[in-house]
Amino acid sequence: MISLGCDIGAVATKSVVMKDNSLAAWDIRPNEGRMIEAVKKSVSDLLQKAYLSMRDIERLGGTGWGERYIPFDHTTESMISCLARGAHWMGPAARTVLNIGGLSTTIISINPHNGKVIEYRTNDRCASGTGFFLEMAAQALEMRVEDLGAVALSARGRAHISAQCAVFGESEIVTHVNDGTEPADIVSGIVYAIGASVASMARRLSLEREVIVTGGVGKNQGVIKAVEASIGFETMKIPWDPQLVGAIGAASWAQEKKQR
Repeated sequence: MISLGCDIGAVATKSVVMKDNSLAAWDIRPNEGRMIEAVKKSVSDLLQKAYLSMRDIERLGGTGWGERYIPFDHTTESMISCLARGAHWMGPAARTVLNIGGLSTTIISINPHNGKVIEYRTNDRCASGTGFFLEMAAQALEMRVEDLGAVALSARGRAHISAQCAVFGESEIVTHVNDGTEPADIVSGIVYAIGASVASMARRLSLEREVIVTGGVGKNQGVIKAVEASIGFETMKIPWDPQLVGAIGAASWAQEKKQR
């Protein structure tokens, strides 16, 4: 069976093609311009990568904040269920999912036997522990956001950043810059604050090993190390882009609904 999954987030559009239980192709792009056109472009490029056309797609699943902008017939599944299913596909032994996205952080306890949700917690009221905070920090420090992880790992010290509020966090960053604090130490403080915030959320749930970190921020190795330092053990290593987890879950759910 060939299925297509789309996860339309607040910051980026992620699309995947699944052939049975294998990932055949994927596309990740920032949301720019009209959402419907952005989704069409993502799907068009995705199908080209997979050497397929829409006629070859047997089932299409959608999820995410912008799921309503998918201009094709599709099934819909909740973001929580898709994150759990996609994480289970990426790491079948996973029991806790830490999804750190552009504007929200979601912690999910899942059943390692079937990938179903046991319980979850979402923080979407403040962007302090999310990708948006990293974007804001990169602008304040005049760095590229994709370089922050490596910069953090090169630091010799760690500046104090509370990150309890994105606005206050930005003010702390500016203060450190004006005080002459080493940029790497500031970045180290930023990723550690995010890691501590995510770990604190996870502890309010049932934090079970194995832990898998997903979402766009899951690409930042500085944040990964900070999360591991805060929870006291290593997270699972996955061979796939962690930003694809929701789209993979949407494609997987679509396949199951077709089989039913």
